[in-house]
Amino acid sequence: FCHMLLKDHNLTTRQPFHQLLQKKPSLPSAVWHRAVRGMFIQTQDTPNPNSLKFIPGREVLESRTMEFSTPAAAYCSPLARQLFRIEGVKSVFFGPDFITITKESEDLDWNLLKPDIYATIMDFFASGLPVVTDEAPRTDTAASEEDDEVVLMIKELLDTRIR
Repeated sequence: FCHMLLKDHNLTTRQPFHQLLQKKPSLPSAVWHRAVRGMFIQTQDTPNPNSLKFIPGREVLESRTMEFSTPAAAYCSPLARQLFRIEGVKSVFFGPDFITITKESEDLDWNLLKPDIYATIMDFFASGLPVVTDEAPRTDTAASEEDDEVVLMIKELLDTRIR
């Protein structure tokens, strides 16, 4: 399979493999993702047409959610920082087993963004780096000492059910 894909490519170039994939559109993307790293990333639509849920089939965050609305907010997540490097990514949201990406505008085509997002997610999980570091930012739904029991329950519902 790989021999067939690379027969027309000079193997001495130092071009990233995900760029090779973009040059060979004849095979379905699901075949490519399985062949490259043994990882199959599914996508799922969201109610927001500018957001798309990516399900890598692996745990993203153990039991919480995190939202990164700007690249500066992503200082504690190597994965979010890499995703923000993709032109057109507006925000990143991590759930227990998914990553939701929001694009900057409806004018951007998901078919142009998805290959870079797939490659970034696959490369990241292949690296073995943690999704977030110990320097986790404080979010408005994080529990604090001043919160009473009702407020804690509401924050937990926001994190687990709403987001």
